[in-house]
Amino acid sequence: MMKRLFCILLSLMMLTAASFALAEDAAVETAAEETAVVEPAAEETSEPVLLVTVNGEEIWSNSDYLQMILSYYLDVAESNGYDITDQGMLDTINWYSLQYTMRTTVLRQKAAELGLDQLTDEEKAEMEAAGKEQWAALIDYYISSTGAITDTATDDEKAAARADAEAELLKYGYTEEMMISQYTEEASEQLLTDRLKAYLTADKTVTDEEVQAYFDDLVKDDKESYENDVGSYEFYSRYYGQPSYYTPEGYRGVTHILLKVDDELLNTWKDLSARLEEQKSDAQAETVAPAETAADAEPTAEPEPTEEPVTEEMVKAAEQAILDSVRPTVDEIKAKLAGGTSFDDLIKEYGQDPGMEDDATRAEGYAVHKDSILWDPAFTEAAMALEKIGDVGEPVVGQYGVHILHYLRDIPGGAVELTDEMKEEFRSTLLNEIRNEALNSALDQWMEEGTIVYTEAGEDWKLSDPAPAATEEAPAEETSEAAEETANP
Repeated sequence: MMKRLFCILLSLMMLTAASFALAEDAAVETAAEETAVVEPAAEETSEPVLLVTVNGEEIWSNSDYLQMILSYYLDVAESNGYDITDQGMLDTINWYSLQYTMRTTVLRQKAAELGLDQLTDEEKAEMEAAGKEQWAALIDYYISSTGAITDTATDDEKAAARADAEAELLKYGYTEEMMISQYTEEASEQLLTDRLKAYLTADKTVTDEEVQAYFDDLVKDDKESYENDVGSYEFYSRYYGQPSYYTPEGYRGVTHILLKVDDELLNTWKDLSARLEEQKSDAQAETVAPAETAADAEPTAEPEPTEEPVTEEMVKAAEQAILDSVRPTVDEIKAKLAGGTSFDDLIKEYGQDPGMEDDATRAEGYAVHKDSILWDPAFTEAAMALEKIGDVGEPVVGQYGVHILHYLRDIPGGAVELTDEMKEEFRSTLLNEIRNEALNSALDQWMEEGTIVYTEAGEDWKLSDPAPAATEEAPAEETSEAAEETANP
């Protein structure tokens, strides 16, 4: 358990200044949450102590930067399910926070030594403006969380609410000046980090061959995951929106005209269809279940009256009623199609699916596979029943109305096209990896070469065995939020 935390903290520490942005993004929300749910903390009774000097620069236990990193690591540990009241846990977090602060100190020192720490007036102005924006966002967040401003609030009431918010935030040490100062410090450190990376890798480039190899690896991984698992492919790439570099064979692009129908007619058909499926399921379960002998069977109560059983004929009649209700419109569509009107134009004229209003979607069609899990089964079955490209099917009833489907194209399976845009994205990714590795290696060397002197108090922060097992990898962060459900046609 502790080794797992070591891996998490070590991997975060090796990001060097990369987590500045994470701390920045969370600052506004964290501040507002603190002011909304806790009372002002009591003053610390213990005196700050000097922990370590790094090339002559002192790091104290109450250092603002050290405290910020401590807070960030505590949040990381707690969000991964660790008990942050455990003393061993706190010792671990203290040590890694101090190490991170020391590495950042060395980073600043080296940037200054190389003359990379100077900010232009324009950069300073941009940082100040961004700090002011964060302060304004914090005020807005606080007011929103308290409901102090309503839609009917007057300008005077809004001004009073903002003044109250500023006064309340002040109790917790939050001021506009503090926000600007904190943002400027964090943004400056990120800028120094970027400059050092560029300095260390000025002669480094990423070749076209390296980009191709990177892409090939992505394709290989996705092929292993999705080649024989359309459900997973659609779940991750379509539902969650993850990039996918491999498409399983068997997809076709389908466009359609959706005709909305009377709700009562549609709901009657849905209800009858669901009841019929339930009857079939119950009948199958009774067939599979072992029969009881007469001797073992317990007396049963008089059965309660049940609804009239649903028959296939009843479902078909409800379906036909829906088709009859749109027959005049369907006949118009067929006549215009026979007269040479394009299916695309007919979608624009008659279609009621919002998804088909997008030009790009109509040009490519919905990606449908016989094993698709995202579409209404009636839609999938009708789409796969079309025999050749260009075919237009007969109207079919589905969960959203009546569909008239058009087989637009076959979607090539295998590796997706490696576009110029993707190449530049991958080139940037690889270059960032090179730069991060170069900076972390340089920081390791600068730490070894530096003069680092721990005080007695600093020695107490050290861990006896801080190194995680070499074979254990830090786990990927999980998200507790389910992806928003997508709409079927």
